[in-house]
Amino acid sequence: MHSSDTSYDKIKHLVEIEDDIFAVFTIDSRGVANDLTVAKNVDFENSLIEHIFTNFNKMLKQDDKINDILANSSSDIIGKLKWKVTEYEKIRILQIVNKNKIVVVLIKSNTSLDETIDNILGYYYEEEDDIPKSLF
Repeated sequence: MHSSDTSYDKIKHLVEIEDDIFAVFTIDSRGVANDLTVAKNVDFENSLIEHIFTNFNKMLKQDDKINDILANSSSDIIGKLKWKVTEYEKIRILQIVNKNKIVVVLIKSNTSLDETIDNILGYYYEEEDDIPKSLF
């Protein structure tokens, strides 16, 4: 199992235990959504989650196409895009960019953004040696 697969499995586990997360899925390099995992406590948001899952590419701005994010988002100056958060009135969308896919995490809009994102990214990148455990 690749490191990104292990990290994705960790995010799927977070969906099961973290109240701030609605769902998680992946977008492959062709722009196809896969592996949808929805939290058990989000019955009333299911239609919203299904809409996002099936129409994710249409929801993004023109300059955020999947191939642009995966292939052309690198720069000698700033490097590759690793993740980004898009905030809407009813939901936040965290995109974690890997070499061959994007992990999309759907987060409740009324949560502490920095705490929730820190938890998700910390959990996702936990096994990477190049991220320091502590700066002090």
